[in-house]
Amino acid sequence: MPRRHTVSEATALIKECIEGSLPPLWVVGELSNFVAHTSGHFYFSLKDAGAQLRCAMFRNANRRIRFRPRDGMECAALGRVGVYARSGQYQLIVERLLPVGTGELQAAFEALKLRLADEGLLATERKRPLPAYPSSIGLVTSPTGAAVRDLVEVLKRRWPPIRILLAPVRVQGKGAAEEIAGGLARLDRRMDLDLIVVGRGGGSLEDLWAFNEERVARAIAAARHPVISAVGHEIDTTISDLVADLRAPTPSAAAELAVPDYRDVLATAGLQRDRARRALLRRLGELRLRLEVVSRSHALRSPLDRMRQEIQHADALLRRARQALERVCARTADRTRHLGERLAALNPTAVLARGYALAFRADGGLLRSVAGLERGAAVRLELADGSLVCRVTSVEERSSDASASPPEMPPEGDNDEQA
Repeated sequence: MPRRHTVSEATALIKECIEGSLPPLWVVGELSNFVAHTSGHFYFSLKDAGAQLRCAMFRNANRRIRFRPRDGMECAALGRVGVYARSGQYQLIVERLLPVGTGELQAAFEALKLRLADEGLLATERKRPLPAYPSSIGLVTSPTGAAVRDLVEVLKRRWPPIRILLAPVRVQGKGAAEEIAGGLARLDRRMDLDLIVVGRGGGSLEDLWAFNEERVARAIAAARHPVISAVGHEIDTTISDLVADLRAPTPSAAAELAVPDYRDVLATAGLQRDRARRALLRRLGELRLRLEVVSRSHALRSPLDRMRQEIQHADALLRRARQALERVCARTADRTRHLGERLAALNPTAVLARGYALAFRADGGLLRSVAGLERGAAVRLELADGSLVCRVTSVEERSSDASASPPEMPPEGDNDEQA
């Protein structure tokens, strides 16, 4: 004979079966019996010609509604199916309510956001801190857009020694999500990276949609390196922003968050040096004062000569200590100044300002040799204050001394380029 259950036990079993087996659902229907309770919760039904579904939308969810729900309005509700045990009725616990016509993309965005939140991928506690002084950064973005130019410019200006690796990808259109996820995975396999930035410039919801794709979100969540998402403008929010360790409002802001400003680092080092010098001098002064107090004590008046010798010896030690401290401070100042000069010398814009230029082929690649150039080929020259587009009229090959080494190319993946 089957086991007998109480009503509460049977209801609990039904509740467990229903709530544990059904994913979040989008349900479209007409609002009916809508009640805004004094507690702040909403209670209503969604109905069509053949059935109706009881719904509950709690206060923390309905605060996001930007319209006034009313009976007879056709709406789309996103939620989970649950059972209200007291009445034994199933209902839809609504997380999102939209008037019909909001759009398929927005509905898909909300559904994926809710599913990833259920998995814990949006949780604050899984966000990782960024490295304080990164030496190498990977960029996953278009090689031709304004975003990559902004990123490289700000990174080099703030932290000249930074090494940048670019995984060039399409950032919109068919196949963009696959390229973004693949580029991120390639960079994440490298052991010489400290941080990855993924993103693009602004655009419409359709333009940014690749960064709302599930495969991109899961690639970011699976990355071993910390990831900054910088998609669109400040008002844009994508699934990538929610999953990443840090969301930047723009690509330029991502560069500012990724690296410190070397001038601030030098200033901080100088302050710490001065603070240490003052602390040491203060301690030496305290010790000398204690020695003078002891020398005047009654118990030591008899061996006065010995005390005077010790005082002279202490004064000599204090002078030597001050001289040594001054030499250390001088060397520290020279090293700090030398470091500042080296950092400034590494600034690529300073090199351009001295009359140098960067040459690029027509396809955007850096021109490293005259080999392969033909008469009539287009060459773009980047100067300190602008750029020139030139035509080759002749090609002369000659040997030259070693010049500045170009940025490194990633050894794996034909699509990775050094920025």
